[in-house]
Amino acid sequence: MRSRGLFGVVVVAAALAQAGAVAADPPKRKPLGPGEREAVLALVKAVDLAQAAGTASDPALGWMHHVLKSGNYTGYVPFTVTTAAAYKSAALYVRAVSRHGGMRSSSEHSFVRDWLLHQRDVMPRQAETMYVGIGEMPTAGLAGASTRQATAAAAAASALLSQQQKDLEKQQHAAADAKRKAETRELDPLLFPFEEYFFVELPPARDGDPRAIERALALPPGEYDIYVGLVDRARIKTSSPAIVHRTVTIPDFWSDQLALSSLILARDVRSLKAAFKAAQQIEHPYAFGSTEVVPAPGTTFTTGEALTVVFQMCNYGAPDSDLAAYYTFYRVDGGRRLFNRTDPQPYGDADLPPAGAWESQAFAAQTVPLQPFPPGQYELEVEVRDRLTRATAKATVAFTVVSGLR
Repeated sequence: MRSRGLFGVVVVAAALAQAGAVAADPPKRKPLGPGEREAVLALVKAVDLAQAAGTASDPALGWMHHVLKSGNYTGYVPFTVTTAAAYKSAALYVRAVSRHGGMRSSSEHSFVRDWLLHQRDVMPRQAETMYVGIGEMPTAGLAGASTRQATAAAAAASALLSQQQKDLEKQQHAAADAKRKAETRELDPLLFPFEEYFFVELPPARDGDPRAIERALALPPGEYDIYVGLVDRARIKTSSPAIVHRTVTIPDFWSDQLALSSLILARDVRSLKAAFKAAQQIEHPYAFGSTEVVPAPGTTFTTGEALTVVFQMCNYGAPDSDLAAYYTFYRVDGGRRLFNRTDPQPYGDADLPPAGAWESQAFAAQTVPLQPFPPGQYELEVEVRDRLTRATAKATVAFTVVSGLR
């Protein structure tokens, strides 16, 4: 099938400068009051029951998450919980349970429950506010198009490195890797790998969208059951917590294999005057350094909107990087068939942040107007090709187009 060319394609961002994934120091907590302690304990008990009984998720709660590469060998998982409930002040509890061989672990238990029942000192906050990177993401529209210079001799230049130099770099990397692992907090195999609570003031609904709570968690590679409980703090004794349960997989981003993160469908990409402080970062998990991605509230768009996708490219060859990102659209109602594609989006060293020792990652984005798309169901396939390593990585995301303006 011969595809028609897309017009009006806008490059929103080329890369987010990456200076090493950093974990912010968790902000200090205040001691819990009696009502707050009661709310958290009610959520822990409700999730215990849901986990033991295999209860289905409450349809009143919506869930969306993305998995990105972060530091200390943990995946960074920003997520959004949505609710149409009318209450203003809520308590939120998040738990991750390990899965092994497709089965949920039965040996892990709750540190939060133990702490609540023993009335110990103020519980430390778990480091869920992981920064994926620090830097600037250009948002200059067409002015932000790639400035890549030709790197046709990339493979040849790379081949000039002597084997001795490579061996030395590997030894240095192995030493740094061992030091970083030693400094990383080892997970207690008898505790849930992630567990946290929050008190939130729900914002008013905007443009008919459900009210959303954004937070994040951090987990090492593996498969997990995620439980999130939400309860109205004003009606703890007269209402039951709402529970959402999802299974999340954290890929092993820490290898020499080219990989892509989740594809984030974004409503906006904002430039910030300064990065959020740790206490603010908790409420802005999609803020990366001086840039904040605003996820779209759903996967349905009108023909009057534009589709923006943001993602990470991980473990590409460097230096002399020579990447190309391809964006292909398929109609998936009535069978998967090619609809359209954009021109390749090239990336070279001038577009990408400096690579670390045996580690490279960068953000990329693309925006496409949906006016040429007839109403229907679609799938966007992003493919990144690395000419230096001859590797290819793909990721897909589904979306729907309807008639009208928003």
